[in-house]
Amino acid sequence: MSKISRLAPAKVNLYLHVAAPDVRGYHPLRSLVVFADYGDEVSLSPGQGRLTIDGPFAEGLSTGEDNLILKAVRRFEAAAGVTVNRHDIHLTKNLPVASGIGGGSADAGAVLHLLREAYAPDMPDAALEAVAAQTGADGVMCLWSKSAIAEGYGEVLTPVEVPSLAAVLINPGVECSTPAVFKAYDAVGRFEPIGADISGDVVAFLRTTRNDLESPAIALHSVIGEVFRSLEAYDETRFARMSGSGATCFALCDTREDAEKLAAKLRQNWPRAWVRACMLK
Repeated sequence: MSKISRLAPAKVNLYLHVAAPDVRGYHPLRSLVVFADYGDEVSLSPGQGRLTIDGPFAEGLSTGEDNLILKAVRRFEAAAGVTVNRHDIHLTKNLPVASGIGGGSADAGAVLHLLREAYAPDMPDAALEAVAAQTGADGVMCLWSKSAIAEGYGEVLTPVEVPSLAAVLINPGVECSTPAVFKAYDAVGRFEPIGADISGDVVAFLRTTRNDLESPAIALHSVIGEVFRSLEAYDETRFARMSGSGATCFALCDTREDAEKLAAKLRQNWPRAWVRACMLK
């Protein structure tokens, strides 16, 4: 088999409601997740099972067994009863690390699709999904990369139809530790109801929702608040929010042209930030 590749798209939480931790210390949540037409790229090519990484955010990433891609590989091998030894895996890391847009989970999901194609084409979707679930709370949603309401701890998905949304993603260049953000959120101790029913215009609906991790993330990294205020200052921005546990923020725009204009302005005013215009769906 020649080289095969798959996009590992960025995940965006349009809203993220987080409940108080349960007896195990985990947080039930409810979130509307969508996916960008941009992300990392994962490929298989003839080889011996090695992982290589390049791209603008490759520096410092491990190619060892602690990489989520290889964790997904090992779980796939166990589930399918195969050994992945006929292909090398290559990751082009286009998305910032620890940025709240699901990069690692998306990479794991992409490699699982490629492994099924190469090693176990008859594996049912349910079996592949069970493997993805072992990679983390975002594993299943990032396997399918389709808009959904996520509940439970993120693994219970209800598909929803969301119109294509022109958007700009911006990350100020800080890695935001998810455990640290949740710790800061718990320390405040204010837990609001997590229910929300999507209806009508998406932007109007989102104004009735929130990202409960936004304030604690800003408390840890004040630059996120600066980015957020910057987004809100531009005419092209219809709605702005942080995604996931940060530090990536997003702005929704009326058109792709507006998104490109906003991205150009942000690159000028935030020259060290990662900025990307995209479509969310």
